[in-house]
Amino acid sequence: MSSKASMPQIRTWLSEKSHAEKLFVAALAAYIFFYLPSLAAYRGAESLMLLAFFWLVFVSGRKNGIRYLVLRDPFLLTCVAMLGFLLLARLWYAYSLPPGIDPETRETRYVLKPFIVFIIAFGMGIVARPYRWALLLLGALGLLIYLLTTIGDGYWTMALNGRREDFGIHNAQHTAMFTGTALIASVCFMARAVRISTPFLRRAVMTFVAITFTTSACVFIAAQTRAAWLGIFMASTIGLVTIACLARTKRGKPQRRTMLVPAILILSGIMIAGINAPERVIASFSDQEISLEQYASLPEYNANPRSSHGVRLLSWRMALEWLKERPLLGWGPGSAEDLIDQSEYFSDQFKKTFGHLHSSLVESLVANGLIGTAILLVMVIWVGSATFIAHRNREMPDDVFVFALSFFGFWVAINFFESYTLYTTGHYINAVVAGFIYSFYLQSHREDVSS
Repeated sequence: MSSKASMPQIRTWLSEKSHAEKLFVAALAAYIFFYLPSLAAYRGAESLMLLAFFWLVFVSGRKNGIRYLVLRDPFLLTCVAMLGFLLLARLWYAYSLPPGIDPETRETRYVLKPFIVFIIAFGMGIVARPYRWALLLLGALGLLIYLLTTIGDGYWTMALNGRREDFGIHNAQHTAMFTGTALIASVCFMARAVRISTPFLRRAVMTFVAITFTTSACVFIAAQTRAAWLGIFMASTIGLVTIACLARTKRGKPQRRTMLVPAILILSGIMIAGINAPERVIASFSDQEISLEQYASLPEYNANPRSSHGVRLLSWRMALEWLKERPLLGWGPGSAEDLIDQSEYFSDQFKKTFGHLHSSLVESLVANGLIGTAILLVMVIWVGSATFIAHRNREMPDDVFVFALSFFGFWVAINFFESYTLYTTGHYINAVVAGFIYSFYLQSHREDVSS
């Protein structure tokens, strides 16, 4: 978060940009901001951003070297490999799948959503690099505005009375995903807000971050999602270990202003305690008894588990059988619902209620097989490698490095217990956060473009 940008500087910066670049930046900003406030505007911005990106790369990019940078990027090449896999697998599915199993075109497109990660990284790291933090703040602003505009809808009243609420974001698990991400970002970047040199801007940003943190914490607790709490625990553990490792290599004294961060977090904790948060957290974990033995073998016919862990274990047990039948290429994206409907091991009530496998990893294995899942894992591994490369080359600040590793722990935990990658909510969070992180790697190649 920088205080260096002023209106004359912004006008000068815009005057140096082409019409296509201005259009791309405007679409990028709208994409980041509008997902929750206006889904229609978000979708329009996504289409416009894609068109502007292709123009910048394949038309104007021929003159300034951007096309060369883009087409040799490892992450984008992996996306192209995934596209090739899907096209070839689609032909094989048409030939080999049994009747009634029909991979969905929409779900197939969803597998290519990581391509949006690169587009956002391209925007934040190259086209609009001076205003990368402003773009990230737009995402937080969109979340905060949406949550505050739901005050009159009864969500907050029910939440304060101890009810589990989703605040209109698909369901409670997805609400926890949004607010958990906001909590991690608020904690990691609070010190950056404190260090802003301009007094007015510093107070404004600190107030905004504090409100975002407190609001997100209240909603996160109201969502009552165990996997999200596990994700926060993993994020906190990884973040603290990373900070300790960085402190050993950089033994500088912290600035006085950064001491305000713990104070703000403590005050927020006191406010959260006022809504009986500890009791609600304990209650969300104390009402489940997990037994793995009954799922070691195939379940009984017409099984209809009543608990959330029972639903997941039953789904994963059947997914193992489906994976054994088609291990390499899977059954095709979106086929899980058809497989559940045709299975005699699930009750009619189960089939009416659930159409996915409650785990992004399991969902990918069944849909894309070992080959397709391996390609997706290569994307994840490369983004992780690029994070370490950018930090080692001093392109990525320490707080972003801590945030990246912490978010990775959170993202892995929640996606193990829910299929977020099937929904636009998961696509959005993954695109914005991973794009922001990867942009620090891309910016190191900006000099190559200039030369």
